[in-house]
Amino acid sequence: MRKEYIQKIVTRHGNKIKVFWWIFAIIVMLIAVKTYVNYSEIVNEIDSVNKNINAVEQEIAYAEKFYSKYLDSDYSMYFLSHKNNVLFDWEYIIKISATPKESDNDSYNDNEKIYRESPQESRKRFIKSKIN
Repeated sequence: MRKEYIQKIVTRHGNKIKVFWWIFAIIVMLIAVKTYVNYSEIVNEIDSVNKNINAVEQEIAYAEKFYSKYLDSDYSMYFLSHKNNVLFDWEYIIKISATPKESDNDSYNDNEKIYRESPQESRKRFIKSKIN
């Protein structure tokens, strides 16, 4: 009797049952996709945090093992001043240009006013001007 009752319900409401199971399967698939996406995002975040932790640990190890030795040495002022782009009294900045500036044209003679085409010629002219 129970079997006949179930068959009667299935034959009468068969399309409704199919639609229900299709909708249920689609909802379960969407939940599964959302769960997988959340899981992959969590794994990626864990990897990025581990990379950041490793980078910070390497910086700390560098500071403890190497950088602190330089700061404790006699050359600490030398290293710190060069890190902050400060020059000592005996240091100079040399700028080599390929062509003379307009303001410098008066100090050169006519042979030196010719445009230098290569860096080698410019370097030779610079060295000659420093020797003279």
